[in-house]
Amino acid sequence: MWISRNMASKTRKSFLDTAASDSGTDTRVSAISGEGKGQCEIVNPPGILSVPGRNNDIFIIPTERGQACLGVRVPYYEKNVKPGEVLLMSDGGATIKLANDGKVYINGREI
Repeated sequence: MWISRNMASKTRKSFLDTAASDSGTDTRVSAISGEGKGQCEIVNPPGILSVPGRNNDIFIIPTERGQACLGVRVPYYEKNVKPGEVLLMSDGGATIKLANDGKVYINGREI
């Protein structure tokens, strides 16, 4: 009984947090969350460099060297991306789409 009451009374902090990006460089982004403002290391897949723009919803986790930005929430519903396809987008509107049928589209035009 005491153990369950004691465990229930403790608040648990989520491992994953969300924040709004403020500004970024090639390896770090400034993030503003409920915890305040701080710098996050940007984590990208191998061979891809991506820096969040201002006011993007980013996902951050604590690491041994501070916080890491794992990714950005993207509104895919606007771009008609099917499962298995890849879409690269810039804040300026440029796109590259790798379609399931093997076709490549740059800014909506088949290449």
